[in-house]
Amino acid sequence: MLTLNRLKNEDNVVYGKDEELIPILSKELMIPDLAGKIKRFRENPVKEGITLRGGKRSSALIFIPDLYFDADIVMGGNVWVYLGDMMPAYCVFVPWEENAQNG
Repeated sequence: MLTLNRLKNEDNVVYGKDEELIPILSKELMIPDLAGKIKRFRENPVKEGITLRGGKRSSALIFIPDLYFDADIVMGGNVWVYLGDMMPAYCVFVPWEENAQNG
């Protein structure tokens, strides 16, 4: 079950740059254009997140913890990917330096 306490425990979280993490998750979950889906979600997030269906009966919840839980956690303003209780939650971030150069 996805809980705020679970995400606050760093043993349950993997932090990674989007260009490094998304291709791996896309391949493992068999979700085509995961990068595009995360980009669109990042631009237009919804509080409850979005569930994406993948191959081999896999699915992933993409969400922003600060919106989802109405709280403030470390890196909680980024898009996260949740695969279930048996897997870590993945924080997909764009490094600040790159954001500053692009914005």
